[in-house]
Amino acid sequence: MKHLRLPATALVLGLAVLSVCPCPQTAQRCAEAFPQNKPVEIADESAIIIWDATTKTQHFIRRASFKTYGQDFGFLVPTPTKPTLAEAGDETFAKLTEITAPRVVTQSAPSGGGGCIGCGMAAPKGASPGIATAESAVRVLDEQRVAGYDTATLEADDADSLAKWLEEHSYDISPRLKEWVRPYVNMHWKITAFKFAKKNADEPEVNSAAVRMTFHTERPIFPYREPASEAPKSEKPLKERLLRVFFLSDKRMQGTLGDKGPTWPGKTVWAKPLTAEQRDLLLKQLKLAADTPPPSWWLTEFEDHSSPRPGTDDVYFASSDDQTLVERPPFIQYVSRKMPDGVMCYALAAYMIVPCLIRCVRRKK
Repeated sequence: MKHLRLPATALVLGLAVLSVCPCPQTAQRCAEAFPQNKPVEIADESAIIIWDATTKTQHFIRRASFKTYGQDFGFLVPTPTKPTLAEAGDETFAKLTEITAPRVVTQSAPSGGGGCIGCGMAAPKGASPGIATAESAVRVLDEQRVAGYDTATLEADDADSLAKWLEEHSYDISPRLKEWVRPYVNMHWKITAFKFAKKNADEPEVNSAAVRMTFHTERPIFPYREPASEAPKSEKPLKERLLRVFFLSDKRMQGTLGDKGPTWPGKTVWAKPLTAEQRDLLLKQLKLAADTPPPSWWLTEFEDHSSPRPGTDDVYFASSDDQTLVERPPFIQYVSRKMPDGVMCYALAAYMIVPCLIRCVRRKK
């Protein structure tokens, strides 16, 4: 397989894969590293999770927009088991946003007046990931190109060996990133590396394509853990950082920080069953088979506005004890009244018009 050879730039360490929402703020505290003065920051972040409890299969689609003046960068993505990768349709995010948008309610106007991923890491300096030998402490389970990315799925015996492998393949890895990946390696998770090259280094905005990762897991998960920040503390207030997660399953879901931890700060802003037509369209856009389980869907949408993010653990999902419907407050659209209200208005009109009508009738007689 031909691999993308990258110059020294920035490799982003992702806590999941690719993602984004229509919010232009830049993430300020995502444990940024600044290799060669080319920081990589997440501008927007969103994800789609499809969960089948019967087969314990999770489809994970993440899309992000980034800001960096580096020419190339990439991601490291942890998953509990070896994932399969495929391209997914970007338009699905727009469709889900449309489905969960506030209802528009038309009313007459009132009288008198008229709503970490991107954790930086130095990029490869020219070498491509290679297949490790069977005796190696780091094994390359799969390599492929998908949606414009060169990918390698890795399995490591320990975090130090993984860091050494990355360094041997021309990656610079900081101590904080080694500590970030250590718990995943200890749990025998797989790490998938993504590489992406910008077309124009002078353009800071980077919008990644959507990639679907499918893997088996005992519980659905969102990789939320972040490395400790090495960036200097700033007295300036943090800009808002929005994470949006669309969760598709057979029930309304809820998330916790850690397997048995406290409630995740992601707030449920929309939760309802979808129609069969909506499900069929979304599956088509995501390039999944029409019979992909579960056969019926609930959509639960979460919004996490926390900044800095409490990324000390991952988010685990389970069926919510509360299965009531949730939707955003309606958007009220006011229209002008055609007739003035109030008895006095009509009485005044009658007082002025009726005498004229009577005089006209008498003249004709």
